[in-house]
Amino acid sequence: MKLMNKLKPCIHGKIETEEVDLYLTLAVYNFGFWFNGVKGFIILDDIEPVVVEVSVSGEYTIYSLTGNCSKEHITRLEWSLGIKEDLTMFHKLGIKDPLLGEFVSKYSGWRPRSSSLWWALVIGVCQQNASFIQGWRMLYNIIKLYNRRVLVGRTEVLLPPTPPDVVNNRALLINAGTGYRANTIYNVAKIFVGKELDQEAMVKLSPTVIEDKLKGIKGIGSYTARLSIILAFRKYDLPPIDRWLRKIISIVYDVPLRDAEKIWRHKWDKWSGLAALATTIALDAKPLSRALERIKNKQLVPIDKDKPTPLNLWKFYK
Repeated sequence: MKLMNKLKPCIHGKIETEEVDLYLTLAVYNFGFWFNGVKGFIILDDIEPVVVEVSVSGEYTIYSLTGNCSKEHITRLEWSLGIKEDLTMFHKLGIKDPLLGEFVSKYSGWRPRSSSLWWALVIGVCQQNASFIQGWRMLYNIIKLYNRRVLVGRTEVLLPPTPPDVVNNRALLINAGTGYRANTIYNVAKIFVGKELDQEAMVKLSPTVIEDKLKGIKGIGSYTARLSIILAFRKYDLPPIDRWLRKIISIVYDVPLRDAEKIWRHKWDKWSGLAALATTIALDAKPLSRALERIKNKQLVPIDKDKPTPLNLWKFYK
């Protein structure tokens, strides 16, 4: 049995913020092994593990393999949680919006959590032609089956598999129920093993250029690329628009389906991607017919408690 790496504490501190709601930020689109309602684990480096244990009150401890950390790790933690991200204009655009107005008002403290580009692409691939539950069940299965763990304090923490893990054991992707997506995830893993993508270098590129690069990977289309850009780079200019969101835009704003993306980008400008992600949370990522019913009944904030939703997924998948 492979010995588990024990990470060593290196920095302890407290996040000072009045704008960001850490509970919401840690809870949304998360699993129970990374958030329990009180504290969560943020993975700053999923290759040479650096993991942060952070509470909803802001107290945090950074752990690394060597026990050595720097101020750069604090900066990366703040960036991962969107602590210094100014969403004033997003909230201003959204406050009177017929779809997201109530969500923006009640959940203004929410920020997306960022991830590595590798894991962002895996998340995006698992959402291809899949419902919310199907996609996140695939991700859950992948993490559980590869079973990569480190010891953080007294807690065993699961980590996403690395690209070499996937290249060396492709069969587990099939076992995870990913279907045809296994080939795409495998292609992505090979790209990273071959060091053909450099996330740090790509940060300086425009979202359009990044999208083009990602779409060069076999199996990666516009939707997956754009979702990955949101999660890995916190760039929100390009909205990941699928059939679900396209129909919602058409109904809410009374526009033809063919004009849905144009209207969305005109309204939300450089926040289009963030607004797209917010819509899935506001409507509990319901299937299209149910989502349209929610819109008709003006139920435009998360309300489901007994079934998995983006906001409470962590309570069901532990």
